[in-house]
Amino acid sequence: MTRFLTLVLLFLCYILDLSAQTTSNPTSISYYLWPIEGAKAGEGILYRPQDYIGDEHNFEKLIIGAKPGTNVVSPCDGVITHVTITYYLSLNKSFSFRSWKGKFEDIIEQNKESMAKRMQDAKYLSYRYFIKSNDGRTIIISGLRTDTPLATGQKVKKGEVLGQIHYCYKRIPQPSICLAIDRGGKLDDPMTPFGLKTTFIPPVKQKPKAVLTRAEAIIDYRQMASSIKEIYPSLEDFMTEEEYDTFVEEEIAKIPENISLREFAYLIMNFNRRVHDSHLWFNYGIPLEVNDDGIFSPMIFAKVEDKVRIIVTTEEYKSYTGCELTHINGEHIDTLCARIAPHTSMIYDAYVESVFEQEMIGMLCNLYYERDKDASKDNKVKYTFSDGKELTVPLMILNHNTVSKFDRNLMENWLWSRYMVNRTGNWENDISNDSTAYLRLNNFELMETEVDSMLVYLDCIEKRGYKNLIIDLRGNLGGNPDVVYKLLDALMDEPIKREGGYMKVNMQTIKSPTLNYPSGTVMFEDYKKIPGRKGFYKISGLNENVPSDTIKALYTGRVYVLINANSASASTEFAGIMKRNARGYVIGRETKTAYHTMNALKFAEIGLPNSHFKCHIPIIRIVSDEFVSKDFPYGRGVIPHLNIPFTYEEVTCNGNLIYNKALELIRDGIYLEEPEEHIEAKEDSDKTLPYIAIGTLLALFAIYLRLRKR
Repeated sequence: MTRFLTLVLLFLCYILDLSAQTTSNPTSISYYLWPIEGAKAGEGILYRPQDYIGDEHNFEKLIIGAKPGTNVVSPCDGVITHVTITYYLSLNKSFSFRSWKGKFEDIIEQNKESMAKRMQDAKYLSYRYFIKSNDGRTIIISGLRTDTPLATGQKVKKGEVLGQIHYCYKRIPQPSICLAIDRGGKLDDPMTPFGLKTTFIPPVKQKPKAVLTRAEAIIDYRQMASSIKEIYPSLEDFMTEEEYDTFVEEEIAKIPENISLREFAYLIMNFNRRVHDSHLWFNYGIPLEVNDDGIFSPMIFAKVEDKVRIIVTTEEYKSYTGCELTHINGEHIDTLCARIAPHTSMIYDAYVESVFEQEMIGMLCNLYYERDKDASKDNKVKYTFSDGKELTVPLMILNHNTVSKFDRNLMENWLWSRYMVNRTGNWENDISNDSTAYLRLNNFELMETEVDSMLVYLDCIEKRGYKNLIIDLRGNLGGNPDVVYKLLDALMDEPIKREGGYMKVNMQTIKSPTLNYPSGTVMFEDYKKIPGRKGFYKISGLNENVPSDTIKALYTGRVYVLINANSASASTEFAGIMKRNARGYVIGRETKTAYHTMNALKFAEIGLPNSHFKCHIPIIRIVSDEFVSKDFPYGRGVIPHLNIPFTYEEVTCNGNLIYNKALELIRDGIYLEEPEEHIEAKEDSDKTLPYIAIGTLLALFAIYLRLRKR
């Protein structure tokens, strides 16, 4: 975790006055109910952890058999968090579809042909439920069949029927379910909670080497580079194939005879700066700070409005808040910024500009101490101000006590203006004033019950006559596109405007070794070649532009959409469609993800053998709209109708400036083109009077001539 994230987390703990208390002890809970209705705990077990299924070693799954048609029940009270149709390619690899509605037999029949092309049997497709129990564990049960799948977000009771037993894995020919338990993102014991003697052995994380040889680092780098070249569908947006190969060789040439994991991570970051994408990222699994002891300054600085100023301080240095800096430790501020700028975030798409501005406000101070070995020399820092005054201050260790010394109000505004740190839940709603409702989507990973509640809310504010709706997508990093279009359906009653559109992949069969797809897996047989173009394509159908027949325009009033540089992926898609279709007035800052091209939907996880770094590579290039204009420049994020640049006042005094500006626009009646037309008519009204008078006289004269002829 970076020093900045540590600071954020510590501050959040401080402002919320959280205490480190354990609410429940999973090991002390009462035993779960056996998932096979009417059976005793342990009855029907086919395979336990550490058993072999053929030549496959089963580490964490409990496989339970029963007669066809036997009910499978929930082992505990909890909430359904995910529902998918799943097929296990191996014990550790599977692919899934989001929950499908309809008869189970129809689902199997619809997939027989495509599964056969993959050399797989659709018989082993089954429903999989994720149940978040009240004790914090997540129980994962697959091998189910049902014609009435439960909805995500739905609460279940211990003993409630989930479905009937089906088939869970192609190597197990008898009806069976597969049960696994997750706790905090880690595999957990699936036997002890049922009162059984366990055979589960917790996995031991292999500790990576601290230093790689040049040969080991080259193996990892080439694996990463070749996998991205094979899989990543938008490489041509950044460089030609020849330029890519040259860049890779130049980077490999920089590798010394021995290289630390941290320095190797920095080398890969250089790669990520050339091929930057909000959906392409690396998991290094190690701290990347130069100073691991968490040393930090009691005076946090940032670049805003082209000046580097003190933004937040401890009480001792409060009088320096807002002062402009010219030098830090003798280095001119322009030189420092130029040196630090290349190390800011690469998590943005194509030619997006907003992220850099935000990072220089939020991360400049952190990067200075994180990347510079001399920044914390002698545990003190020397600041030189624009008035010539110099000040040397001692550095401090980050912990709960030292964070509490920072000015709370300034810290809240500094964080809020960019990261919306006090978000809760997936979505929130409120009433801003007598005419304005408020809907905040923290992400688009809403459960089905949450979507239903959101639609009820929209219907309610429509019936109650709220003329304006603010939809807040600031800090929304995306999620399920199905939720995006359900919300669009509720706001639009006309076809979505689009020009063209397609999805592209580089290959139909992945050859690179991945952690989530076996080599040789056929995935995109319905994508076709287009003469003269690289890759395989699926052209968007016309019916994809038509809103749903079941949900139309639940809310018809004015919509104001708030975005910022942390609005990404699905939130970019929503904001872009609202702007493109003149259905919403977009306010804030350019989104992190590009509007025209997004690389998403499916991802390949590449594990590097020596460093143990993981690379998350998007597989599908999505072009939903090929319309390009001044308002929709290619390669950029969604550009708001009203762009609001960062100001010092926002960062320190008004972290909610974008929201307040929306209320101001609503108060003044400004919405899309209507106010401009109205204002222009009003401004030009005096100028048009002479022309109206002349026109009237000419009309009267024409009538006079006609009467004379008669």
